[in-house]
Amino acid sequence: MKIALCQVNPIVGAYHYNRDLILKYYQDCIKLNSDIIVFPELVISGYPPQDLLWEDGFVDENLVILQDIIDQSTTPLILGYIRKDGQHLYNSAAICYHGKLQSSYDKVLLPTYDVFDEDRYFTSGNEPEIVTIPVKGGNTKIGVQICEDLWDHDYDCKVSQIQKQKGAELIINISASPYHEGRLVKRKELIHEKVKEIELPFLYCNMVGAQDELIFDGESLAFSSEGNPIGQGQAFHEDIVLVDLGLLNEIVLNIQPREEKMYNALCLGVKDYFYKTGHTDAVLGLSGGIDSALVGSIATDALSAENIHGISLPSKYSSDHSLSDAKALADNLGIDYRIIPIQETVEGLETVLHPHFLGLDVNVTEENLQARARGNLLMALSNKFGWMVLSTSNKTELALGYCTLYGDMSGGLAVISDLSKSDVYALAKWVNTKHPERIPVGSITKSPSAELAPDQIDPFDYDMVSPLVDAIVEERKSPLELVKMGADQALVNSLYQRIKNNEYKRRQAAPGLRVSSKAFGIGRRVPIVNHYGGN
Repeated sequence: MKIALCQVNPIVGAYHYNRDLILKYYQDCIKLNSDIIVFPELVISGYPPQDLLWEDGFVDENLVILQDIIDQSTTPLILGYIRKDGQHLYNSAAICYHGKLQSSYDKVLLPTYDVFDEDRYFTSGNEPEIVTIPVKGGNTKIGVQICEDLWDHDYDCKVSQIQKQKGAELIINISASPYHEGRLVKRKELIHEKVKEIELPFLYCNMVGAQDELIFDGESLAFSSEGNPIGQGQAFHEDIVLVDLGLLNEIVLNIQPREEKMYNALCLGVKDYFYKTGHTDAVLGLSGGIDSALVGSIATDALSAENIHGISLPSKYSSDHSLSDAKALADNLGIDYRIIPIQETVEGLETVLHPHFLGLDVNVTEENLQARARGNLLMALSNKFGWMVLSTSNKTELALGYCTLYGDMSGGLAVISDLSKSDVYALAKWVNTKHPERIPVGSITKSPSAELAPDQIDPFDYDMVSPLVDAIVEERKSPLELVKMGADQALVNSLYQRIKNNEYKRRQAAPGLRVSSKAFGIGRRVPIVNHYGGN
């Protein structure tokens, strides 16, 4: 029996596009003599549809498109859709063949953590079920699951075990599981553990593509009843994984190195964000520093060099090496490079404000005038030419508020907002192993600086600070826990307070691409007004 797992890249709400995509892959799989053809969770509507589910006609159109697909079904087909029953909506799998909707399975376990809030929209299925599907040589009984139904170790309902007890001969899980660091290994371990329990083949079809902040990696998996991997989809690419349960050829899973995978994830995130929003060109400020250099590299690989515009915006504090490093990067990438000095603009603002600032010391206000002048100029280019501005702030800076609202935070997409400063260095060095000296050595080795004041360097030891910030944000470590682990109490308390105080900035930041287990954005909901001091 041949089962085809189609990891495809739908667009939320693009019903006709999604229908045509599904039917194209469906016909391709029929030509491969597939016995059962499988598509991801909510593939008809795209995932996650969020509050579109409450828009008039959204669910009904999903049903119209499903019927279009049903009408053309011959070979058994399993795909995700939105089922409606009175006032209740269900995240469901349709089982179709011979031009009919033969049955549906409703997702039982609805995730309500991190980026997921499915019980806001959907009703849980009553209990795990199995479906009987005709294939060559007879019928096969399948335990159909949807995404979270696999992760049942945290729930009382053990979906896979119940389906085994009801007579399932194999499990097929359709999923829209977003990527973050280490996700493939976790899925592999979980499926392997599940197969050891139920001793059934387990096929996992995952979505690929990016939707707003989320990046879906694909990497569909198939395991034999002995727990051996027998199929894997490509990472970050559409793919058909054809699994022959009669052959069960064991494979070695391809687990990409950490930095390579994070970089490729960000490239897909940028590529899809531009394609799905209808943009082609990106513009970013090139400071000569490592953050803008990495963003420039990602954007070039995602969108191609002719669509990237790098702008150097020097002030009187900009060093010669910053200008030369920015120019070298642009040359290495082959992108459009322009220099727009900001000193005259900044002096004009200072002149206008001078009567109001009489008698007051120069402070961060004057520094931020430079950052906001740069932001205004980049946004003007965006308005005039339709280029999307890419923000270049990293996660450590955003956490600590070391970024200027309406200045370097300006933009339509924050490409590296989920990379710590440590990871920025790690990815930049990885880039140079693939493209020697693409990112100028000076951008990597020099002390980081915003260059907004004479001889300024960033006021943090990032080797020490970045891991602590990650521990607070991603691992939810309290100051007390970190101090017990050996961290300096004054430093930890200062970092914790800065993270809390700058929530208002992050709430106004451009959407950022998620690559960690806890990113700023939809998966982290912390009040702006917050007097909790931590323990």
